[in-house]
Amino acid sequence: MLIILFVVGAVAMRFLPHAWNFTPVIAMLLLAGVFMKAKQLWIPIAALVASDVALNVWVYHVSGGADQYFTWAAYLVVLALALFALKGRVKVPALLGTALASSTAFFLISNFGVWVAGEMYPHTLSGLATCYLMGVPFFRNAAIGDLLYTAAFFGAYALIEQQLRQRQLAREVAA
Repeated sequence: MLIILFVVGAVAMRFLPHAWNFTPVIAMLLLAGVFMKAKQLWIPIAALVASDVALNVWVYHVSGGADQYFTWAAYLVVLALALFALKGRVKVPALLGTALASSTAFFLISNFGVWVAGEMYPHTLSGLATCYLMGVPFFRNAAIGDLLYTAAFFGAYALIEQQLRQRQLAREVAA
């Protein structure tokens, strides 16, 4: 249940004003990948897909293009990174490394989608290079946000879990 609150919070934060690409999405996916059961991992993906559709319609007034599928694929890659790189061993260096790897993977996949599915850049190697180059400022914000939110989400999760365990122990001792 606690992870669901993080999912809802992360999705809600996407609708608040924020710097470009400075969102808790990667941190939430990493947290979900580490602490949710495999059969529940559809929940954060469904929440992100629904919020992407809502943002496109209500905020940006566009219909999501084919590049949106690449974004959704990137979400799955981040979950996979969490599952395989962090499951069972959440140590700070591994966590920060996985957050940075997730930022990089998301950048590479989503920008590739913009290039492949869009009309903004020519469909040449030079166009792909330009697409990635133009995305660098967004990547900087994303990487910083991903690292900060990952530290905050995992730190908050650990503190809340510790508080819940202490309360449970106090109840057991009192009983």
